[in-house]
Amino acid sequence: MEEFEEFPEEFSKIVLGAHKSLSRRRNIEELEKELIEKIRVEGEARLSKLWLTSDCHLWEIVYALNRLKEKGLVEEKEV
Repeated sequence: MEEFEEFPEEFSKIVLGAHKSLSRRRNIEELEKELIEKIRVEGEARLSKLWLTSDCHLWEIVYALNRLKEKGLVEEKEV
């Protein structure tokens, strides 16, 4: 079984209601690599496009992007 990083407490209650059955999670390190590659190819990407082209929950995309931002690998722009 694949080992996953523990998510911070603020993400512990995000999957509720109809989404409770979506228990599969992505490996964050692999998701970060995928996002970096998509952004590198596109030059820039909207959150919605990254999410729609990734097989994961929206909160996983946000968490991975925040980690990449903290590492200085991506920057956020408002449009």
